[in-house]
Amino acid sequence: MTEANKGAAPRTDDTGVRQRPALVLDDATFELLMDCVHCGFCLPTCPTFALTGDETDSPRGRLYYLRLLAEGRIDADETVLVHLDRCLDCRACETACPSGVQYGLLIELARAQLARQGKGPLRRSGLNAWLIRHIFPYPSRIAALLAPLRAAQAMGVIKWLDKIPKLGRMAQMVPPLPAPQQLPAIVPAKGVRQLRVGLLTGCIASVVFSPTNRAAAEVLAAAGCEVVVPPQQPCCGSLLAHTGQPEAARHFARQLIATFERYEPLDAIVVTAAGCGTTMKAYGHLLHDDPEFAERAHRFAVKVRDFSELLDGLAFQMPLKPLRWRVTYHDPCHMAHGQKIREQPRRLLQRVPEVELVELPEADWCCGSAGVYNLLQPEFADALLERKMTNIRATGAEVVVTANPGCLMQLWYGAQRYKVPVRVMHLADFLRLALV
Repeated sequence: MTEANKGAAPRTDDTGVRQRPALVLDDATFELLMDCVHCGFCLPTCPTFALTGDETDSPRGRLYYLRLLAEGRIDADETVLVHLDRCLDCRACETACPSGVQYGLLIELARAQLARQGKGPLRRSGLNAWLIRHIFPYPSRIAALLAPLRAAQAMGVIKWLDKIPKLGRMAQMVPPLPAPQQLPAIVPAKGVRQLRVGLLTGCIASVVFSPTNRAAAEVLAAAGCEVVVPPQQPCCGSLLAHTGQPEAARHFARQLIATFERYEPLDAIVVTAAGCGTTMKAYGHLLHDDPEFAERAHRFAVKVRDFSELLDGLAFQMPLKPLRWRVTYHDPCHMAHGQKIREQPRRLLQRVPEVELVELPEADWCCGSAGVYNLLQPEFADALLERKMTNIRATGAEVVVTANPGCLMQLWYGAQRYKVPVRVMHLADFLRLALV
């Protein structure tokens, strides 16, 4: 128990033996918990609290649970874990918090400690745990897993899979799979080279959204960037970090840093996935106590830029052609709340002639994807998706643009499920269509 909470009354077992707290925090981390002043500003911004109205499904309630666990006053039993599991880790509460509580850091730290006790968010589903640990971080394994789905899509028999529990729902969430394609190692800049940048191709993105990676490279090239695309890129570790597996995340982070180091000098490392970008920008913290990688992680992290973040400061080398569409934009959580990137994507959309950009109500409200949340908490994810699609329908938009593969899949699924006549696109794909 920390010095900060020695005054708490620890729990004892039936024999009167003092129990070790479920969460063991150092003094500095415990003080981060105490930054919460219980003002309640986070409550109206929390999607899960909006669904249940239960204080224990709010950031304030979960932080109080973490404090009680750290003080040894409660056990990490299912009555507690169910509310911690329901957290999206969307970080909307961080945007609303006047005290600057580092909620994302705290919930991920708690999940890591609980996971080591067999009480992490993956404990209930062996299938999901297997997918997240052994399939999703490896593009070649994802491609192999999706090969039967690709065939089913080609034959038009996807609906038959609905009869298979879990598998049917997963299959319905995957948009039409593109033909496999490999980007060249170097995509030269158009016109005068302004920057030399690396491009993260991602794990699921490189299989399910490979045309988006190509579009991103071509749009960056049109803005004067020489784009370096290292082959055989490892996972960034994002999904593992968010599900209580920091050691596995560190393993992949080291590999990714070493991969891009081989292509230096680079002015930036560009990411088209919000969750990946948030994790990569935090590599300095993730590897802060690694004597070999701490400084290398910091140098890497300061170069990480979201696609829109970098492109917003560059000029295209040629005019953009008009796109006469009514467009709305959905903010990925880890873009708006994790990286504080909001205006850049909208400014880029407005650069395209004749685009009518309409603001989406609750644009930064989670769509329910949240990494793998739609697999781990499908009922909550579907409720959030229905709310999101209702708002999208209300805009009358023909196209909804976003900037994260998970959101793309979730919104595409929502458009099919709720019959919303809208085209779902990544910002990179949208801008590529505007290139002359």
